[in-house]
Amino acid sequence: MERYFWHLNARQADGMACVVCNADFLNAKITSVPVGRSPADESQVFACKDPCAAVIADEAARMAKEMRAAVGAEGTDGGDLVDSDDPVFCVDGHFGSLLRDLRTLAGAEALLATSDDIPTLRFLLGLTARHAETAMMRARLVLARTKDGDG
Repeated sequence: MERYFWHLNARQADGMACVVCNADFLNAKITSVPVGRSPADESQVFACKDPCAAVIADEAARMAKEMRAAVGAEGTDGGDLVDSDDPVFCVDGHFGSLLRDLRTLAGAEALLATSDDIPTLRFLLGLTARHAETAMMRARLVLARTKDGDG
């Protein structure tokens, strides 16, 4: 399940700045990693690979541990939660997200073909790079899950 980040500024929500420290990915040579989604439009958001992503991972691990302890205390094993949470082919699953990434890429292609403003082109190229990478990862994930389902 994707983590949602609330109270993001416009640059963070667009994936151009770190969701933790607000570092500018377009102007600084900072390696970024996807860490979740913006609840406003389901776009992927990013954090600095080091140290911000590690802080988020540590926080997520702590929360998961607390949740497992709470589920164990209630007497349920929680085994069905993972499987029912994220079906591959539902609208909110990986296939639906892949289709949204592909629509974004198609729109970016149309805008790139008509734009001659350098800042706009840079923005569109950054958007294209982000969505192309996530589309590739999602396509591989859907392929892997469908292969596992056939065997």
